[in-house]
Amino acid sequence: MPSETNRHTFTVSLVLCLVCSFLVSGAAVLLRDLQEENVADSRRRNILMAAFPLELPDEGSFAEFYSSRNVAGIAEYFEEHVESFRVDLQDGETVPTTDAERDYDQVKAAKNPGREPKLDLRQNPKRDLAGIKAREDVGWVYVVRDDHEGVAVETIVLPIRGYGLWSTLKGFLAIDAKALARGPAETTVRGLTYYEHGETPGLGGEVDNPTWKAKWPGRRVFDAEWNVKLQVTKNPVGDFDVDALTGATITSTGVSRMLKFWLGSDGYGNYLRKRASAVLSAGRAGRGGAGG
Repeated sequence: MPSETNRHTFTVSLVLCLVCSFLVSGAAVLLRDLQEENVADSRRRNILMAAFPLELPDEGSFAEFYSSRNVAGIAEYFEEHVESFRVDLQDGETVPTTDAERDYDQVKAAKNPGREPKLDLRQNPKRDLAGIKAREDVGWVYVVRDDHEGVAVETIVLPIRGYGLWSTLKGFLAIDAKALARGPAETTVRGLTYYEHGETPGLGGEVDNPTWKAKWPGRRVFDAEWNVKLQVTKNPVGDFDVDALTGATITSTGVSRMLKFWLGSDGYGNYLRKRASAVLSAGRAGRGGAGG
């Protein structure tokens, strides 16, 4: 009798385990697409928060933003206003992107152990200003074109990342594309936002603070020779300087270093120079044609 009871208990437990495993596996499969879409939407929202820091200081601002543009949500806005493409970080040229590559994750690409990178930061540690240890060869660029209340804007949004005090900070930097077209010395920031980090709350964690993020729009980026001058400093004195985070010297330095890396020739610098050059050349050709 006891052995029969034990077999019955074991059988019931086994069946329950199998049923639960099936349900959990099924739910994971069914929810995978939804989870991936939520991740994509979070990324899109952060891109827009960098591009429109004054209109979108936080997550609660999106409903009004969508309403003002007459769109239903993030997917519709991106379809109408945002162009995304990939560039070769080595030469700044656009890289053709297939449908299968639309989910390309450049951070994961940098960690691929089987690749042979065009820039090996482990062999060139002095060039690793951002402290990322490995740089991918191809990165995303997002161009936002928006015309609201008669004000047309064009913004280039670049993914950036780099080490602070305790963690790698991941975010987006937005550049005014029209200012870039006037040359390096005219280039200005539209916004900066971070979506992932592990910095100390109240100190380095203030990179999330809308008050600090509001200090970035309008800051100049390059000098006339394309040298990156944008920086975070304790004693801001000019148009290139942003006030450092109080009590967070190392995090502030990390932000400056990652900006210098990603805006320089080892990051998106070559792409930005080529884009500006192309626009300036087209402008000169147009004026020449008009004059002829």
